[in-house]
Amino acid sequence: MIVWLLAQLACGGGEATKSPDPAVPPVAAAPAAPPATEPSPATAGPPATDGRWSARSIAGLDPVLPTHHAATPRPLAATPELERTLAHLTDAVQQHGLDPGQPWALGHALIALGPDARVPDGRLAVDAMFEGWARPLPVEGGPTLLQFPPEAQVDGHTVRVEPHADLVLKAVTELGIDPAHQVTVDGQPHAVVDLWRGSLLRSYLVPATNHSRYASPDDVPWSLQGLSTWAPADLQWTALDGTEMTLSGLADFGLAVLHQETRFLAQAQASGQPFQRRGQGVFRYTCGGAHLLQGVAFAVARGFGGERGRSVIEEQVGLMFYRYPIELDIYGQALGAMPEHERKLTIQKLKFSGHFLESMSKLAAMGFYTPDDRQQALLQQAAADVVATVAELDRQGAYAELGTLRTSDEQQYLDLIGDSAHAVRGLKLALGRDEVRW
Repeated sequence: MIVWLLAQLACGGGEATKSPDPAVPPVAAAPAAPPATEPSPATAGPPATDGRWSARSIAGLDPVLPTHHAATPRPLAATPELERTLAHLTDAVQQHGLDPGQPWALGHALIALGPDARVPDGRLAVDAMFEGWARPLPVEGGPTLLQFPPEAQVDGHTVRVEPHADLVLKAVTELGIDPAHQVTVDGQPHAVVDLWRGSLLRSYLVPATNHSRYASPDDVPWSLQGLSTWAPADLQWTALDGTEMTLSGLADFGLAVLHQETRFLAQAQASGQPFQRRGQGVFRYTCGGAHLLQGVAFAVARGFGGERGRSVIEEQVGLMFYRYPIELDIYGQALGAMPEHERKLTIQKLKFSGHFLESMSKLAAMGFYTPDDRQQALLQQAAADVVATVAELDRQGAYAELGTLRTSDEQQYLDLIGDSAHAVRGLKLALGRDEVRW
């Protein structure tokens, strides 16, 4: 376990790192997905004659917005320490995350601060994101749509824009930004919906042949959530490369991956034994699989995927609560064994607790479970762990140095901003102050 954590620190350990992890299986490694449910009638305009949207018809595909919204059914108690920590994290993200020159940080700041957040020059953060980093996507026989590149070169420096497919789309759809909201890209007016349509046409996946837009299964969750947020119920399309796709098929793939990669946890839980964290299974995925769980669960809540979808997510609820205290102890052991990596490990601990609160609050809001007393106590403990971890980072001077980390240690800056943003979102959801729309 200690060796594995050390390896993570050696390669940055942060969500911003784009290089595909060779430990993550290729797309074709997922097992056959559960059978899909029968599609329900679409509510968008008419697609092509075969029922699939394509480059020629995509302009007629209108978004179908979420109709449900809810907060967690059991909000946490708001202690004075929790309120101070939330204010402190929010201030850090506002002061150092709303940087138009750092799109990855800017996208995370949006998640924490909401659609009305503004960059220092007064523009809406979402407008600055599109104006600075989106690119046109010309479509032969169709309209010019939008895309975000994985990275961009600025003055000889590589800037990470969208390290995971559709990371920006996931952010803007989760925030409830109006699809008709007008943005400017390369001096031309566009609506935000042009990004969703463009992402749809660019998305393809054939597990049997490993033919995929995605670098690995770890690259799918953001795309799955972003596409499903505005999708009609039986969405089918022909990608730009000619691959025929269904959104339920993509959701089934995510469900199969999530189920497969947590079998070792289910077995350990059933045996009553703790597990070792050695980079196996779901631990090979970004943020310990938190984004995989969130993306797949959201698609299932929106009605996509096979009949087993809900039961797969409900099993994950039990596994997450089983994992939390064991992983918290693992971080404690690592901090004791590797004091030279104290700050990096403490940031990773913030990532762990913040993402746990975010994930479990989202699943509760979407109705996959209602926390019982034991689960509620663990959620309250996770919030207290965020408080303690932020206090420890302050003791180490991490937040005081954010202004200089931007240039002196960019990876640590990105990690700290990103994990602070997820902690803000997680705390707001857990306190019942933010809702989930699906």
